[in-house]
Amino acid sequence: MQVFKAFFKIAQKRLSAALIYFAIYAAITIVLSATTKDFYADQFKATSLTISVTDNDASTASKALVHYLSSLHNVSDLGDDKDAILDRMYYRTLDYALTIPAGFEEKLLSGDTEELLTSAVIPGSNNSYYVDQQISQYLATLKLYLAGGYDIDASIAATDEAAASVPDVKTVSFHDESKTMNSSVFYYFQYMPYVFIVILFSGLAPILVILNGKELKARTVCSSLTPRKRIGEMSAGCVLYSLGIWALFMLLCLLLYGPALWTESALLLAVLNSFVFLLISTALTLFISCFGFDDNILNMVSNMLGLSMAFLCGVFVPQSMLPASVLSAAKFLPAYWYIRANNMLAGFGKEIFDMDFYLQCIGIQLLYAVAIFIITFVIARQVRRR
Repeated sequence: MQVFKAFFKIAQKRLSAALIYFAIYAAITIVLSATTKDFYADQFKATSLTISVTDNDASTASKALVHYLSSLHNVSDLGDDKDAILDRMYYRTLDYALTIPAGFEEKLLSGDTEELLTSAVIPGSNNSYYVDQQISQYLATLKLYLAGGYDIDASIAATDEAAASVPDVKTVSFHDESKTMNSSVFYYFQYMPYVFIVILFSGLAPILVILNGKELKARTVCSSLTPRKRIGEMSAGCVLYSLGIWALFMLLCLLLYGPALWTESALLLAVLNSFVFLLISTALTLFISCFGFDDNILNMVSNMLGLSMAFLCGVFVPQSMLPASVLSAAKFLPAYWYIRANNMLAGFGKEIFDMDFYLQCIGIQLLYAVAIFIITFVIARQVRRR
């Protein structure tokens, strides 16, 4: 067991790098868990905006519209000062500016819908759709009562009553709740691909590089230890090291979210998903260690590989927000399938849980792990022959 003991003696000296990444990850996870709520309950929520209304008509109808908007948003009157409006929009203190032109009520009574209102919004903002929809609904209801023979005062009263009697909306999830994680656990498993790669590259790869170094390897070959036994002891060390890192993360999950969550099938499936990606990370670590890079190059490669997969595959940026061209390229990376499975388990990004597709994601990741292990074996064999 000389090689096995040497493996963990080296690992003990290089344990600090792995523990630093683990501590950083644990801190980030705790912060996210404390600041994120279950997004199913808060997925749809009305929001008050800061808007400006300039009423140049000062009629009964225009005042009714201003009163209606005031009940929903923070309304102020900046008059016709365009510079003030532009300045506040530039500094993001004003979301929407509405101008009610003179003759608004006359056009409304005559049924003329052309250029009833004018508005200005922050370029690229979606807030205009939100306010425009509310205004359109209010005016459509008002015109409906006017068309029915009501006078302007009666129409406004009926419209206000209809607006006030909007029923409460309850968000209904069509996901299988037994297969759905809460958002805190989702974020915990979301960042594991990047963390596994960085920790194993910085902790495990240098150990293998040292053991496969020319001098240490020559001394081992000169001993009575057979090459097969040497590789077996190194493999056992790699397995225990990787499993130890994975078990540490699962223990942290248990401490953060309690044992009750571990009875949920969604969490168990997430654990399986993380274990499969651990195999991929271990295979990549073995592959990169075949080239004998020093610590600086290993750190550079780990960050390049980890960050590229994290940004392309949806670890840091949700897959639902990535362009189709990026996702098409990301499908050739194993982290993409890990994130797809994790998204399904949390119902994130409009993903609906499908056990068949989950197993497909797991199977694709296993194929990646097997392929990388085979390539690593072939390269290591060629290095030994040289």
